[in-house]
Amino acid sequence: MNIEKIIKSKIIEKKRDMRLDYFLSSALYEDKGYYSNQNPIGGKNDFVTAPEISQMFGEIVGLYLYYIWRENINSKFNLIELGPGNGTLFKDISRSVSSYPDFLKNAKIKFIEINKKLIKIQKESLKKLSLNNINWSKQINYKTTRPSIIYSNEFFDCFPVRHFILKKHWYERYVSFNQIEKKLFFKNMHVKNKKLISFLNLYKKEKLLEISIQRNKYYEKICKFIKNRGGLFLTIDYGYFENIDNFTLQAIQNHKFSNVLEDIGKKDISSHVNFREFINIAKKYKLKIEEYCSQREFLIKYGILERKKTLSKSNINKKFNIELERLIGKDEMGDLFKCLIVSNL
Repeated sequence: MNIEKIIKSKIIEKKRDMRLDYFLSSALYEDKGYYSNQNPIGGKNDFVTAPEISQMFGEIVGLYLYYIWRENINSKFNLIELGPGNGTLFKDISRSVSSYPDFLKNAKIKFIEINKKLIKIQKESLKKLSLNNINWSKQINYKTTRPSIIYSNEFFDCFPVRHFILKKHWYERYVSFNQIEKKLFFKNMHVKNKKLISFLNLYKKEKLLEISIQRNKYYEKICKFIKNRGGLFLTIDYGYFENIDNFTLQAIQNHKFSNVLEDIGKKDISSHVNFREFINIAKKYKLKIEEYCSQREFLIKYGILERKKTLSKSNINKKFNIELERLIGKDEMGDLFKCLIVSNL
């Protein structure tokens, strides 16, 4: 039975609509869910991430991480990537620091990944690097006395969210099933829990709230990990700081926007990250906000324009101009994606 049928049967059996975040957890993370079975990344799949667009992205990230290590650690440390995808980002990072071999020699490398298909792809992709200090894990929690450099790209956008909207009263979005038409549909349910209403009333001015408890808890674990052991966390993702006017939940299939409630388990479903919440959580743990800026600002600040010039000299075609525009263009990924760096170094 596929995940769509499983979700429908749960709604029918329990005679109860399914809360949006429970629906998303099932669609994305259960055994037959999207992230447990699919390889979503790449030109032939559902979406393309920045590392797949251009080697320059990973090279700039790599040089930044090396600089942080050299200036603040310069000894044995943990290098942790969350959701390594096809392994492309790490390959580009390793190439960019090849002139500084002490960086990876001193690193205990760990990939946090739950997708078995992607783990196989990552292992095959990284064979040529001849590194014997890479390990895989489903979770970031492990005992260590070393400082850690942790990084991610398009990792937090896939966490389940809850939707609330204020009309005369607060309503929460659920997923329901029409047994006659055999279709899933969204349904707003009146919020009656007093404790929840009290929390939602903090957002009366916005009149809507998109929140991911799981995302915030995962990020909080990282902040606590860095606070206790020392280190830095860099993340780049879809995101916003100001209040949103509309919910950001979206489905991507074959590089096109799609209906969230159709072909479940066969498409990526994501939402934008609330970086204001991330910054507040980091401050709660007294971490330094090293950077909060757009992807465009981060890449330019740390040398992508200079890197493009170097690559262009050794390559006659104009592909690097096109790649650069996709990464930093204001109408492309440049402003849509945000970069947040927090540390305890």
